[in-house]
Amino acid sequence: DALAAEIARVRDQGWAIVDGELEAGLRALAVPVRGRDGGAAAAVNVSTTTGTGSIGRLREHHLPLLLETARAIEADLLV
Repeated sequence: DALAAEIARVRDQGWAIVDGELEAGLRALAVPVRGRDGGAAAAVNVSTTTGTGSIGRLREHHLPLLLETARAIEADLLV
């Protein structure tokens, strides 16, 4: 139930952050790239280490850039 709730939360917010769950010291941010049907066709990701990239920096700096990049890829997919 907890996993299903987390997946729903991530789907609703449109992005996900991993903070050490996959590997100690790894932080990563991912956003979907949506296809013509609106479903996730792929994802773009940026990663850093816990020592050099805070969660706040991922959200405040990297997230807007990653969302912009995903939207540009989507626009190219629609051509």
